[in-house]
Amino acid sequence: MIRLDCAGRASAISLLAAFVAFLCASSADARQASLHHRAAVHHRIAVPVPLVRPMPDSAAADPVQQDTGVALSDPTLSIISDDKPASADTPTPTIVHPGRRIYCVEFARLVSGIALFGDARTWWDKARDVYARLSDPTPGAVMVFAGRKSMRKGHVAVVKRVVSNREVLVDHANWGRDGSIYLNAPVIDVSPNNDWSQVKVWNTRAGTMGNTAYALKGFIAQRFAVN
Repeated sequence: MIRLDCAGRASAISLLAAFVAFLCASSADARQASLHHRAAVHHRIAVPVPLVRPMPDSAAADPVQQDTGVALSDPTLSIISDDKPASADTPTPTIVHPGRRIYCVEFARLVSGIALFGDARTWWDKARDVYARLSDPTPGAVMVFAGRKSMRKGHVAVVKRVVSNREVLVDHANWGRDGSIYLNAPVIDVSPNNDWSQVKVWNTRAGTMGNTAYALKGFIAQRFAVN
Protein backbone atom coordinates (compact mmCIF):
# COMPACT_ATOMS: atom_id res chain seq x y z
CA MET A 1 0.00 0.00 0.00
CA ILE A 2 2.80 2.35 0.90
CA ARG A 3 4.60 1.61 -2.37
CA LEU A 4 1.42 2.19 -4.32
CA ASP A 5 0.78 5.49 -2.44
CA CYS A 6 4.33 6.62 -3.04
CA ALA A 7 4.09 5.61 -6.66
CA GLY A 8 0.79 7.47 -6.91
CA ARG A 9 2.26 10.56 -5.37
CA ALA A 10 5.31 10.36 -7.63
CA SER A 11 3.12 9.99 -10.66
CA ALA A 12 0.99 12.94 -9.57
CA ILE A 13 4.08 15.05 -9.00
CA SER A 14 5.40 14.10 -12.43
CA LEU A 15 2.13 15.07 -14.06
CA LEU A 16 2.10 18.37 -12.16
CA ALA A 17 5.69 19.10 -13.17
CA ALA A 18 4.88 18.32 -16.78
CA PHE A 19 1.83 20.60 -16.64
CA VAL A 20 3.87 23.47 -15.15
CA ALA A 21 6.52 22.98 -17.81
CA PHE A 22 3.81 23.11 -20.46
CA LEU A 23 2.45 26.33 -18.99
CA CYS A 24 5.90 27.88 -18.91
CA ALA A 25 6.56 26.87 -22.49
CA SER A 26 3.18 28.27 -23.56
CA SER A 27 3.87 31.50 -21.70
CA ALA A 28 7.28 31.81 -23.35
CA ASP A 29 5.74 31.21 -26.75
CA ALA A 30 3.07 33.82 -26.03
CA ARG A 31 5.69 36.37 -24.99
CA GLN A 32 7.73 35.62 -28.09
CA ALA A 33 4.66 36.01 -30.29
CA SER A 34 3.82 39.29 -28.58
CA LEU A 35 7.32 40.60 -29.20
CA HIS A 36 7.07 39.63 -32.86
CA HIS A 37 3.68 41.35 -33.09
CA ARG A 38 5.00 44.57 -31.49
CA ALA A 39 8.00 44.53 -33.80
CA ALA A 40 5.73 44.09 -36.78
CA VAL A 41 3.44 46.90 -35.64
CA HIS A 42 6.43 49.14 -34.96
CA HIS A 43 7.80 48.30 -38.36
CA ARG A 44 4.50 49.29 -39.97
CA ILE A 45 4.32 52.56 -38.06
CA ALA A 46 7.91 53.62 -38.62
CA VAL A 47 7.31 54.70 -42.20
CA PRO A 48 9.94 57.14 -43.45
CA VAL A 49 8.47 60.66 -43.64
CA PRO A 50 9.75 62.86 -46.45
CA LEU A 51 11.52 65.98 -45.23
CA VAL A 52 9.80 69.27 -45.99
CA ARG A 53 12.39 71.68 -47.28
CA PRO A 54 11.86 75.37 -46.38
CA MET A 55 10.59 77.50 -49.23
CA PRO A 56 13.07 80.13 -50.42
CA ASP A 57 12.25 83.67 -49.35
CA SER A 58 11.84 84.77 -52.94
CA ALA A 59 9.18 82.14 -53.57
CA ALA A 60 7.32 82.75 -50.33
CA ALA A 61 7.22 86.51 -50.67
CA ASP A 62 4.06 88.28 -51.69
CA PRO A 63 4.47 88.94 -55.42
CA VAL A 64 2.81 92.31 -54.99
CA GLN A 65 5.65 93.43 -52.75
CA GLN A 66 8.56 91.79 -54.53
CA ASP A 67 11.26 94.11 -55.87
CA THR A 68 9.47 97.17 -54.60
CA GLY A 69 12.59 98.72 -53.12
CA VAL A 70 10.73 99.19 -49.83
CA ALA A 71 11.00 97.01 -46.74
CA LEU A 72 8.41 97.56 -44.02
CA SER A 73 8.83 96.87 -40.35
CA ASP A 74 5.85 98.28 -38.50
CA PRO A 75 5.97 100.86 -36.97
CA THR A 76 9.24 101.73 -38.70
CA LEU A 77 9.45 102.19 -42.45
CA SER A 78 12.82 101.55 -44.11
CA ILE A 79 13.60 102.76 -47.59
CA ILE A 80 16.00 100.80 -49.76
CA SER A 81 17.58 102.74 -52.57
CA ASP A 82 16.53 100.72 -55.59
CA ASP A 83 14.32 102.71 -57.91
CA LYS A 84 15.06 100.73 -61.11
CA PRO A 85 15.52 103.79 -63.35
CA ALA A 86 14.84 103.45 -67.02
CA SER A 87 18.16 105.21 -67.52
CA ALA A 88 20.74 106.89 -65.34
CA ASP A 89 19.09 110.31 -65.88
CA THR A 90 15.38 109.52 -65.91
CA PRO A 91 14.13 107.44 -62.96
CA THR A 92 10.79 105.80 -63.63
CA PRO A 93 7.79 106.94 -61.56
CA THR A 94 6.84 103.93 -59.47
CA ILE A 95 4.01 102.96 -57.13
CA VAL A 96 4.87 100.76 -54.15
CA HIS A 97 2.09 98.87 -52.35
CA PRO A 98 3.26 98.29 -48.75
CA GLY A 99 1.76 95.82 -46.31
CA ARG A 100 -0.16 98.56 -44.52
CA ARG A 101 -1.37 102.09 -45.19
CA ILE A 102 1.47 104.60 -45.12
CA TYR A 103 0.66 108.25 -44.46
CA CYS A 104 2.48 111.14 -46.10
CA VAL A 105 3.68 112.61 -42.80
CA GLU A 106 5.31 109.44 -41.46
CA PHE A 107 6.94 108.75 -44.81
CA ALA A 108 8.30 112.30 -45.13
CA ARG A 109 9.49 112.27 -41.52
CA LEU A 110 11.49 109.10 -42.02
CA VAL A 111 12.96 109.89 -45.43
CA SER A 112 13.87 113.52 -44.72
CA GLY A 113 14.72 113.33 -41.03
CA ILE A 114 12.45 116.33 -40.40
CA ALA A 115 11.02 115.52 -36.96
CA LEU A 116 7.69 117.32 -37.19
CA PHE A 117 4.32 115.86 -36.22
CA GLY A 118 0.67 116.61 -36.81
CA ASP A 119 -1.27 117.22 -40.01
CA ALA A 120 0.83 118.05 -43.05
CA ARG A 121 -0.67 121.52 -43.41
CA THR A 122 0.68 122.46 -39.92
CA TRP A 123 4.30 121.56 -40.68
CA TRP A 124 5.19 124.93 -42.20
CA ASP A 125 4.34 126.87 -39.05
CA LYS A 126 5.87 124.24 -36.76
CA ALA A 127 9.16 124.43 -38.66
CA ARG A 128 9.64 128.09 -37.71
CA ASP A 129 12.88 128.61 -35.72
CA VAL A 130 13.54 124.86 -35.87
CA TYR A 131 14.33 124.11 -39.51
CA ALA A 132 15.21 126.13 -42.59
CA ARG A 133 12.13 127.29 -44.50
CA LEU A 134 12.84 127.81 -48.18
CA SER A 135 10.99 129.16 -51.18
CA ASP A 136 12.95 127.04 -53.66
CA PRO A 137 13.36 123.24 -53.69
CA THR A 138 16.52 121.46 -52.65
CA PRO A 139 17.20 117.69 -52.49
CA GLY A 140 16.04 116.21 -49.19
CA ALA A 141 13.70 119.09 -48.37
CA VAL A 142 10.04 118.54 -47.53
CA MET A 143 7.57 120.11 -49.97
CA VAL A 144 4.61 121.38 -47.93
CA PHE A 145 1.21 121.59 -49.64
CA ALA A 146 -1.41 123.97 -48.27
CA GLY A 147 -4.72 122.48 -47.20
CA ARG A 148 -7.66 122.72 -49.57
CA LYS A 149 -11.25 121.48 -49.72
CA SER A 150 -10.28 118.17 -51.32
CA MET A 151 -7.15 117.84 -49.17
CA ARG A 152 -8.04 119.37 -45.81
CA LYS A 153 -5.01 118.04 -43.92
CA GLY A 154 -2.60 119.17 -46.60
CA HIS A 155 0.20 116.98 -47.94
CA VAL A 156 3.97 116.64 -47.72
CA ALA A 157 6.47 115.14 -50.16
CA VAL A 158 10.25 114.81 -50.14
CA VAL A 159 12.28 116.39 -52.94
CA LYS A 160 14.49 113.73 -54.44
CA ARG A 161 16.06 115.60 -57.33
CA VAL A 162 15.95 119.06 -58.84
CA VAL A 163 15.55 118.53 -62.57
CA SER A 164 15.32 122.18 -63.59
CA ASN A 165 14.27 125.51 -62.14
CA ARG A 166 10.65 124.46 -62.73
CA GLU A 167 10.70 120.71 -62.20
CA VAL A 168 11.63 118.32 -59.40
CA LEU A 169 11.20 114.63 -58.63
CA VAL A 170 9.61 113.75 -55.30
CA ASP A 171 8.95 110.66 -53.20
CA HIS A 172 5.73 110.74 -51.19
CA ALA A 173 3.01 108.53 -49.74
CA ASN A 174 -0.77 108.32 -49.57
CA TRP A 175 -1.26 110.51 -52.64
CA GLY A 176 -4.88 109.97 -53.58
CA ARG A 177 -5.53 108.59 -50.05
CA ASP A 178 -4.61 105.06 -51.11
CA GLY A 179 -1.83 104.43 -48.58
CA SER A 180 0.70 103.65 -51.31
CA ILE A 181 4.19 105.05 -51.80
CA TYR A 182 5.01 107.01 -54.95
CA LEU A 183 8.65 107.21 -56.02
CA ASN A 184 10.24 109.52 -58.60
CA ALA A 185 7.04 111.49 -59.20
CA PRO A 186 7.61 114.64 -61.29
CA VAL A 187 6.27 117.91 -59.87
CA ILE A 188 6.32 121.09 -61.95
CA ASP A 189 6.10 124.73 -60.93
CA VAL A 190 3.12 126.35 -62.65
CA SER A 191 3.11 129.62 -60.72
CA PRO A 192 3.02 132.78 -62.88
CA ASN A 193 6.14 134.19 -61.19
CA ASN A 194 8.10 130.94 -61.10
CA ASP A 195 8.18 131.07 -57.30
CA TRP A 196 6.98 127.53 -56.55
CA SER A 197 3.75 128.78 -55.02
CA GLN A 198 1.67 126.52 -57.28
CA VAL A 199 2.52 123.09 -58.64
CA LYS A 200 1.10 120.18 -60.58
CA VAL A 201 1.86 116.59 -59.60
CA TRP A 202 2.46 113.61 -61.87
CA ASN A 203 -0.38 111.08 -62.00
CA THR A 204 1.59 107.83 -61.94
CA ARG A 205 -1.45 105.64 -62.46
CA ALA A 206 -2.51 107.51 -65.59
CA GLY A 207 1.06 108.11 -66.75
CA THR A 208 0.48 111.83 -67.29
CA MET A 209 0.80 115.14 -65.48
CA GLY A 210 -2.16 115.95 -63.26
CA ASN A 211 -4.52 118.79 -64.16
CA THR A 212 -4.95 120.29 -60.69
CA ALA A 213 -2.74 123.16 -59.53
CA TYR A 214 -1.93 122.84 -55.81
CA ALA A 215 -0.82 125.72 -53.58
CA LEU A 216 2.51 125.26 -51.79
CA LYS A 217 3.61 126.85 -48.54
CA GLY A 218 7.26 126.19 -49.27
CA PHE A 219 10.08 123.75 -48.50
CA ILE A 220 11.41 122.65 -45.10
CA ALA A 221 15.05 121.57 -44.89
CA GLN A 222 17.65 120.72 -42.29
CA ARG A 223 19.64 123.86 -41.42
CA PHE A 224 22.95 122.22 -42.32
CA ALA A 225 21.58 121.47 -45.82
CA VAL A 226 21.50 125.16 -46.69
CA ASN A 227 24.54 126.46 -44.76
